[in-house]
Amino acid sequence: MSTIVHSLRDYRPPTRAQQFAHAFGLPPTEGPYVDEAGNRAEILSAILSLSNPDSNEVREDLVFAGRLTLTPSFLCYASQGDRGRGCRVAIPLATIRRVERLNTRDAVFALSITVWHGMQLVFQLNALRPSCEGFCNAMRDRLRAHLGEMKQLKPFLATCYSEALLQGALDTHVSAKGKHREDVQEGMGAATSSEPSSSLTPPSAPADETPMYQIGLGASFGFPGDPKKLKDKSKTRLWTEYLRTHGRNITIVRYPQFTRLVQVGLPNMLRGELWEVASGSIFQRMAHSGEYAAILKEHEGQSNTSMEEIEKDLNRSLPEYAAYQTPEGIETLRRVLVAYSWKNRELGYCQAMNIVVAALLIYMSEEQCFWMLDTLCERLLPGYYTQSMSGTLLDQKVFEHLVQQTMPVLHEHFIKYDMQLSIVTLPWLLSLYINSMPMVFAFRIVDCFMAFGSQVLFQIGLAILKINGEAILSVTDDGTLIGLLRNYFRTLGDSAYPESRDERRQQITRFQQLLVIGFREFGIITNDLVDQERKRFRQQIVQEIEGFARRSAIRNLKDYGHFSKAQVSLIYDHVVESIYRARNAPDSLTGGEKPVTVSDPKQDLKEMRVNFTTFRIFLSEMATWARDEYIVMNGLQERIERRIPDQTFARRLFDFWDREHCGSLTLQNIITGLDEIMFLDCDLAGTTAWFFRLHAGGKEKLSKNDVLALSESLLFMFRNEPGDEHLGSVSALITQAFELGDDESKTA
Repeated sequence: MSTIVHSLRDYRPPTRAQQFAHAFGLPPTEGPYVDEAGNRAEILSAILSLSNPDSNEVREDLVFAGRLTLTPSFLCYASQGDRGRGCRVAIPLATIRRVERLNTRDAVFALSITVWHGMQLVFQLNALRPSCEGFCNAMRDRLRAHLGEMKQLKPFLATCYSEALLQGALDTHVSAKGKHREDVQEGMGAATSSEPSSSLTPPSAPADETPMYQIGLGASFGFPGDPKKLKDKSKTRLWTEYLRTHGRNITIVRYPQFTRLVQVGLPNMLRGELWEVASGSIFQRMAHSGEYAAILKEHEGQSNTSMEEIEKDLNRSLPEYAAYQTPEGIETLRRVLVAYSWKNRELGYCQAMNIVVAALLIYMSEEQCFWMLDTLCERLLPGYYTQSMSGTLLDQKVFEHLVQQTMPVLHEHFIKYDMQLSIVTLPWLLSLYINSMPMVFAFRIVDCFMAFGSQVLFQIGLAILKINGEAILSVTDDGTLIGLLRNYFRTLGDSAYPESRDERRQQITRFQQLLVIGFREFGIITNDLVDQERKRFRQQIVQEIEGFARRSAIRNLKDYGHFSKAQVSLIYDHVVESIYRARNAPDSLTGGEKPVTVSDPKQDLKEMRVNFTTFRIFLSEMATWARDEYIVMNGLQERIERRIPDQTFARRLFDFWDREHCGSLTLQNIITGLDEIMFLDCDLAGTTAWFFRLHAGGKEKLSKNDVLALSESLLFMFRNEPGDEHLGSVSALITQAFELGDDESKTA
């Protein structure tokens, strides 16, 4: 449980550079570029116009004013007040093929940038000429630095389905049922459990005609829902036109139309790629091309502690979907989860991760899903898929507060009847609604979540409670509430206004009503507001989780020894504090030693483990002889500074308590070790015997070297004692020990 505590304590608010990277979905290493002179490559006022000839030679020109920023690998632009109604784009520098300055008036500085597929972006820079020249020079230098990456661009683009869609290179082979693969483009219906998976798998194309683009299990096993009812063909046509005009995959420009198309729903074959684009995980996949396969190959045949948990959950992952009733689907899910457990060894595998990954794999390939999972855990939903589920618990607290603010009557009802809202809403957040409502509707929510962020999870949750508010007020227990909402989810496809005389109004489904209420009535719930509320409740959640971790760790101890429960709790607090201090200790103290959770991925991360650095810090808090104290003065005041001396006695004690010889100590090891020496009740013989066992190393007798080591330990422990009486005692001990040893050797 130590990993839970110190990971929560280590939280730091994102820096401005990290906030910038998050806003554009860039890798965490990206931030505004600063040249050697310390100048930031950024134009605060720039006007973007887009020109791109489509197949009919029609040109579209849209103009937006905003900020243009250069990072080490991207050119980023965001219009003013970008809240879904503006323009935003992040262009990888490796995709830029031409940059030229346009012939404009003397007072106007304009750049024309052409990307690899011909789309042209024109930026008018409204700044002083030196600033414009500096920006252009920085951009020139960064473009030169990325010349080598341009050759790697073509193989990566071949993995994107949008390229095949726009080039008209879709496979048209006939499937096993006699249908063309055009049906796949429209979106195949989900297979029922009674149909064999092979009946939905199109025959293999010849090797030279096999498409290179990456796609999910849905292409073989069918996508959830009826493609005709979902109007998948119309959605594909709309997105095709948008991609032709506004760029595609890694160069897409997010205009207001992008937001509207996402809210309408994504087409099945494009959904996985558009999730990548909207979330920014496509940039991670591009930057680490081939890493997923390399991880699987490197750890082939190996095992870690996460794999046992993964195996337990594989058959519980969306069992209603046809692919996960076959070995192929299960093996695909296993590979992604195992690979991520090796990549993120401290996190490994956690609850609900299997549900989310199983859902993503319907629309994404293994590699796409792998990097999407990394983006979810690291940026979009930090703390959700961890041992403590700290992120989920924090958002649950935020959600309950938002319910109190927006629906006080409902909140008072929950309080009055002691109803636990978390029983219902925690699974919503943890599974992104995938495990709560029919998949065809849950994926629409995931579409919006990928594009607009975590605010969507709160907006939809609040809308669900508002729509069912009157019915909830008649419920007085948790079980009935769960049944009520389950019934609501089952009827999301029904008409929201069945008694209306207006036919168009009758056609509005309950799910459409849910989206309208969520985005309109709860549009005030923004990502900025969610972040503010998280900041308010974070410390409270940390304290609650630390309290739970303490109770669990103490409850799992096999033996308290002579300690009381209160004393064990105090020792636990000292150990946890030492773990935290060790994680932030300087190299001079750690000696380069890494935390147990990183150095040994096979270690059980759920059990508290203490390495030697942490043990030294713990000893310095528990025993005065394990630390040195100095008085430090700065001219105005003085303070006492503690330092931990480097001595072999601490290592000897650490190894003596390490009964399993695994290089780390458990809380039980520490409790047992302290119990042996703290309850001797001034028993001089017992203390001496323990001290001799410590230095004997399992032998029956001490050698001369052992006696010398024992004397050094005694001198170290009494070094801060006043006077020199201890020196005579240690000297007499050595003399008597050597004389006794000589007598025994003569007798022998």
